[in-house]
Amino acid sequence: METQHARAQSARDVVEGYYADISAGRYAAAAARFAPDATLWICGEGKWPLGGLHDQDGNKRIYAIVRERFPLGLKVTVHALTVEGERVAVEVESEGIRKDGRRYNNHYHYLIIVRDGLILSRREYLDTIHANDLLCGPMDAETF
Repeated sequence: METQHARAQSARDVVEGYYADISAGRYAAAAARFAPDATLWICGEGKWPLGGLHDQDGNKRIYAIVRERFPLGLKVTVHALTVEGERVAVEVESEGIRKDGRRYNNHYHYLIIVRDGLILSRREYLDTIHANDLLCGPMDAETF
């Protein structure tokens, strides 16, 4: 019988592995950590293009935006992680240089549900103004 500690460690491993994949630019491996019916919610629904509920196709579109705008990738640092059963709370920071030379540095809080070794749900809280500017806003055409 699996103990609560083993489940928590498994959830921790899944989430740490997910952010390691993102940081290394392994977006397909990161996507594979989600259950097929997983959902992602990003704060700011209706206020910016990425806000709201996304399925896995939407998640892959977001990865494509990041890959296109940040060809050198985003360095992702997990600053804190708390596991309680299948719920994982994570404090994360990302840093990267957009292809037009602008620096992106955001701080996030995620609430992630891990079940059967896969991410079932992810809720994301971040600075939506900064994210909208660099992920969805116009690029400086003179610098690339």
